[in-house]
Amino acid sequence: MLRGMNSVVYGMTWSILGAFWYHGSGGIGKYSAFEGWWRLVPLLSLPFILAGLSFFFYPIRLGARARRTWYMVTNQRVFIAETRQDKPLELRVFAPAEMGSPQVVRRFDGLYDVILTLRAQENPHLKPRLDSGFFGLADGEAAAGAINTATNP
Repeated sequence: MLRGMNSVVYGMTWSILGAFWYHGSGGIGKYSAFEGWWRLVPLLSLPFILAGLSFFFYPIRLGARARRTWYMVTNQRVFIAETRQDKPLELRVFAPAEMGSPQVVRRFDGLYDVILTLRAQENPHLKPRLDSGFFGLADGEAAAGAINTATNP
């Protein structure tokens, strides 16, 4: 959830901008600054308000998604499964051919990411890396050790 916290400020900015636009134009009532069909101009602020709310609630959606994610490590593959309501299971499989030795990266918030795919390890600037490993772990070294032990018996 901490990864999405900067979007809260961004979302607040967009929503406040949209609300300021709507209020400044007088709304769509009888006090509107526009006449005729131009009275619809204040409604153009609604996409800004809705986009701002979407950015504002992004960290909450990330947290809910994290609670529905399962990580499985076998001696042949690593699986990341995400359960969803009314949709089939989303499964990401890391085959031995695409996996390198786990690379542990410490984040600014004190948590760790364990990068598994060679493509992400060779190109650290590659975005998004969300499908490349395990993210937000309290003990990244232990997770990398467990993955090494399980995949290299």
